[in-house]
Amino acid sequence: MKGGICLTSALLLSACGDFFAPSVKTICEDYPHFCADLNTDGWCRAERSEIIRHRFNFKDDDSDRPKYDLLINYENYESCIAKASQIEYIKYRDKEFARKEATVSINKSLKQLQWQTKNSQDPYISYYQWSRFGYEDARARFVAAARQGVFSEPKYYIDLASILIADDPLAARDALFMALSQYANVEQEIDGHISSMLMTLSMDIENYRMAYVWTRVTNHFADSIDSSQLVALSTQHSLPVDILDRLADDIASAIEAREFDAHTLKIDRL
Repeated sequence: MKGGICLTSALLLSACGDFFAPSVKTICEDYPHFCADLNTDGWCRAERSEIIRHRFNFKDDDSDRPKYDLLINYENYESCIAKASQIEYIKYRDKEFARKEATVSINKSLKQLQWQTKNSQDPYISYYQWSRFGYEDARARFVAAARQGVFSEPKYYIDLASILIADDPLAARDALFMALSQYANVEQEIDGHISSMLMTLSMDIENYRMAYVWTRVTNHFADSIDSSQLVALSTQHSLPVDILDRLADDIASAIEAREFDAHTLKIDRL
């Protein structure tokens, strides 16, 4: 009961914080420089608001981590306002011109922030700089951070696996295991390509037991099931099908429940 009261209180405090947060309109009135370079009509309202709120929330924070989110916000807004700026109005030329100005302005802000953070040691920004520009030093920083497990989102470990798979397939496998385990932290649709990547990787390293298991897991989540590869694997390599089928079922259940843990499932023993 005491724990429930504390949880309820925490949720209420969080809700109150959101409730008393200033509106975008208020922020623009009190801090006009947070809004001056953005459009003021109805286009890209959500993307515009994200930038304004971020600028306000981190106005006294010059650390690198918030700049990653700002980079993403800038990209989202630029993509939206660039499309909106192509819409021509005969009657409202001033609005059309304002959107074109906002497109130029946000592009400048984005490029400035990209340059400013080029050599950032922050793992998220290192990922950004590598994924957008292919900088090798940023790639190295990202790989080092991801291998230490600093990220809490699956996509970073999927990308880590894609980097490692050619030179270190076992490390790539572990990165994909990590990706599956991170779905406990996010409300995202589970990427079905992870199991097929593990299936292919297992075949490449000639671990046919694991290849069988991940083929079966992939089939479990597929719209259509092709059991021919399972039959071929089990026949050609005399696999203990009953044991592997049970393990595949346990893995599929764990993934669906967002409780995947390779160590608990003893997958590493295959």
